[in-house]
Amino acid sequence: MKKLFLIVAAMFAVVSFSACSDDDDNKDASIVGTWQITHSEGWVTYSDGTRDEISEDYPAIDDAYYWTLNFQENGTMIRTSYSDNGAGHSSNYTYTIAGKTLTTAGSEGSIKYEIQSLSTKNLTLFEKGEKEDGEKFEYTYTYKKI
Repeated sequence: MKKLFLIVAAMFAVVSFSACSDDDDNKDASIVGTWQITHSEGWVTYSDGTRDEISEDYPAIDDAYYWTLNFQENGTMIRTSYSDNGAGHSSNYTYTIAGKTLTTAGSEGSIKYEIQSLSTKNLTLFEKGEKEDGEKFEYTYTYKKI
């Protein structure tokens, strides 16, 4: 009986000190809150056939430019851009989420993003499109919650 008690106590101690995985953060994840851009990467193919590859960290060492997205529970979003002098310029949008698709709408029109990942700390959005002039692009944006 004493051995059984020690085995049960040892098993209890092992289970008590084991950590939950980071996936547990995802079950309570919500896009609501303020997200700061940390990285963007992708490519642009211009109408003349030239292509640029893009990979940027924010804020960059030589340029303090970055932006935040503030998603409200009521379906509105505020995008604020910051520059070297720290002053912010804000634009207002509405947003909807259907499955993995985030759609934002503002005075410039609407943009659809694929939500590639969303946790309580990180957000990754993917955008793919083509402009009227034939320019094609794909971007992946990585954000951290602040």
